[in-house]
Amino acid sequence: MRRGSWRMHRGMPFEGSLHPGHSVDLEDARRRGILQKTRCRPYREQLRSTQQANIMQGLMIVTAAATVLGVLWFHCVELTLDYDLTQVSGVAGGKLQSLWLGVVGLLGVSGKLGASQEATARAFYCQQVLDTKRVFRQISRQVLNQEHALARLERVVKSPRNFKSVALLGPPGVGKTLTAMGLRQQFPWPENVHTYSWSTYVPDGVHKFHMIRNFVEHLSDCGQNLIVIDNLSTCDYGIVPIYNKLLLEREGDFSAAVNQTVLVVYIFNLEMEYYWQQFELLQQLPVDMTIINYRPFGREELADCLQQELRLEQRTLDQGKTSEILERAVLHVQCTGCKGLRQQVLQYGRPDSNS
Repeated sequence: MRRGSWRMHRGMPFEGSLHPGHSVDLEDARRRGILQKTRCRPYREQLRSTQQANIMQGLMIVTAAATVLGVLWFHCVELTLDYDLTQVSGVAGGKLQSLWLGVVGLLGVSGKLGASQEATARAFYCQQVLDTKRVFRQISRQVLNQEHALARLERVVKSPRNFKSVALLGPPGVGKTLTAMGLRQQFPWPENVHTYSWSTYVPDGVHKFHMIRNFVEHLSDCGQNLIVIDNLSTCDYGIVPIYNKLLLEREGDFSAAVNQTVLVVYIFNLEMEYYWQQFELLQQLPVDMTIINYRPFGREELADCLQQELRLEQRTLDQGKTSEILERAVLHVQCTGCKGLRQQVLQYGRPDSNS
């Protein structure tokens, strides 16, 4: 190299260094901010936004998974407490799998399930066992002072027979209709529940019987069927053997009677003035049905009903107003029982500040 050339190069600014400890030309251009004013910046911001979205989506998935596991764990614990050890392995497993299939549907992947999975879910739904222990524990929280009647009804419902017929007898307002309502609400197959109030106004009794006859055509092979005929009077007892025979024979279709399970509940209101005469008359009901007597109420039972209504409505009454309401209710207890107490609570009760 010539001397002039060396001088020329020595006079020019030298951006690099031969010493490895002083290298600056190897610095990453992104760290020096070269790309900040180029069109790569929107792309980097888009990447950053996508990364944040992925993080949020991951958090949502984890939260949903934790919620599902919490629901499954809760139901598993509940089933373990409610079922005997002999039932847990079969029934609880079926209910949990049905629950899982329902969760899968809620997550939006039910369309991916094949016909076999849907058939399995349907089979579990239809074959589940009616948990009478749980059902009547809930009913007993609403129907007060009828422990003996509820225990007898639970034994009937728990019976493995395909056809079960029961008559609930008692004065108005002692919990007969409330019992049937609780049974209907806790029934695992709500589409199989049929109810009719015999006091509904129609031109004649033939039309009434036609209404309940239609229930027979809608009985299902899936699960059990519940028929409730409410507000019967003593003189209506003649329809019971006719309707029971219709349910048993199904107009010649005996295969349907064999494959379907039916519980029919008749509710009779008795007048206290002729209570025992009516009770004796109703002993003529078919011998293969169970007759359950709901005992009449007095002041003590009315006081229990009043306290329950106050608790449910979250209201309170002073001692004077409580005594006044109970005195009026006792005068009409034979006709109304606990009916009407809720209206009194709503009218005279004050909001409970402790609730």
